[in-house]
Amino acid sequence: MLIRDAFLQGECKKLNSLEELHSFVLMCLYISYSYMGNEISYPLKPFITENADRSLFWSKCVKLIKIHSNQMLKINSSSTLFLQVFTELKSYCIPRQLNNNNEWLNDE
Repeated sequence: MLIRDAFLQGECKKLNSLEELHSFVLMCLYISYSYMGNEISYPLKPFITENADRSLFWSKCVKLIKIHSNQMLKINSSSTLFLQVFTELKSYCIPRQLNNNNEWLNDE
């Protein structure tokens, strides 16, 4: 939802490289986990790229949170909205299957 809405609202026009897109997706994951999880806090390291400036990461997080906080909170309180967002997310998945050795088929 964060990524989709950010693109639809033009917030991602300043992304100039795959690395910036990767950082943006990781930032959206961090925010999503923070809203959805039961943990008090999540470690930042898995969500920040090697070349990322932490203060820039946090300022972008705050900007996204200010824009999308209402919707993120509604996901937790509305099972209908949660199901709608989850169904949309699943529609973007590429189905994968395991072979007899528990290895992914078509893993390229």
